[in-house]
Amino acid sequence: MRLIRQHPEVRRVLRALIEDVQAGVPILLERRERYGAILGDFRVQFEGEDDLLHLSIMRVDGGRVAHEDAQHIAGLFFHAVPKGLIYSRPAEYSVHYYIAHDLLLRYLNEPAEADRPNRES
Repeated sequence: MRLIRQHPEVRRVLRALIEDVQAGVPILLERRERYGAILGDFRVQFEGEDDLLHLSIMRVDGGRVAHEDAQHIAGLFFHAVPKGLIYSRPAEYSVHYYIAHDLLLRYLNEPAEADRPNRES
């Protein structure tokens, strides 16, 4: 597993996601401690929706979330994934991101391989 050096909570959440998606364990909101973290002024939370992962980003104080701040935080988790593969839905007090389970695993486990064009020998 290739993970860039980053905040320990980001690494912890990514490892939990990778392990559980590979094992077929649903990413449930009831296990919010495993799939969520506080990063500075923001609360991040993952949950699974069928074959999609949903990341929500909110301010700990309940205030408005600037889309630019949310983009920065989402980038900590989706650093290896091309931006076009992530759906973003900003709202006033939260920003939500959606990505297919298999795409997240593909790019986090082997980002260099995932970027190469598919060539037949």
